[in-house]
Amino acid sequence: MHARDSTCASSGVDPRRHLVSRHGRLAGEGLCSTLMSLGDWAPLAVTLAASLPVVVFLFRKLFKREELPEAFPADGVFNLEILSRFDGVKNPICMAVCGKVIDVSSSDNIKHGEGYGKLWAGKDATFSLATLSLKEEDANKLDFTLKDFTEEQHKALAGWYKHFTTKYAIVGQLKEYEGWDWTSVEEEAKHQKPFASANAAAEGDESGPAKAAAEAKQGSSQKPEAGVVLAKGNKVVVSGLDEAQKELEGATGVLQNYSPDKGGFEVLMDSTGEVAVFKPSQLSKP
Repeated sequence: MHARDSTCASSGVDPRRHLVSRHGRLAGEGLCSTLMSLGDWAPLAVTLAASLPVVVFLFRKLFKREELPEAFPADGVFNLEILSRFDGVKNPICMAVCGKVIDVSSSDNIKHGEGYGKLWAGKDATFSLATLSLKEEDANKLDFTLKDFTEEQHKALAGWYKHFTTKYAIVGQLKEYEGWDWTSVEEEAKHQKPFASANAAAEGDESGPAKAAAEAKQGSSQKPEAGVVLAKGNKVVVSGLDEAQKELEGATGVLQNYSPDKGGFEVLMDSTGEVAVFKPSQLSKP
């Protein structure tokens, strides 16, 4: 027996218990040492954990694929559902006139969610243009025939058809009008100026529908060439006002935008510095 064992024996201590106790002490010391080593790295671990969301965000941002605009149908055939996706949000702005789908993205007057874009972006405007309607419910209206239009409405549609198909690119056909014969409109368009109708404004100003609609209601007999063309930034005089706006009679201002929601043109008034809304028939050049 070893001296240590004999000592344990003489003291009445089980040598095995002594061995276990010694090994336990050593194990405990090792564990504490390990924990102390981890403790040295704790601040860094906390920092890394806190910055992980930022790293993930930057990684996704760096490697995220940009959502590309949808391509036009390869066969050039749109339907109303496909056309609705070309409203200027992700894709170009398109609208349909007489069965033709037209890319009007370059227009300053047709933007998503505002002005004429609110009415016709991603929609068929055929009925609206023929009837000079600014009602949202008249977009995508298909329950009509060309025979339903009066001679003046047919001329109006031909003028708008010529305007859009000569100024902007035709990118397809609208399936809902498959089988329709637009020959009469196309022939009439040869003799029309863009926007031309018995009452419409002249070429190049897409505020034409509002002006034409107002004049049509008043039964104006002006020819297209005699119409007054007003564009954004023009100086205007207001007249023919009702009692609510009578104090502005004869005042001048600067034409801003057409507002379909308000049913008129916004004018920044020189006298008050505020914006007021007027019907097209109430505006003229100084």
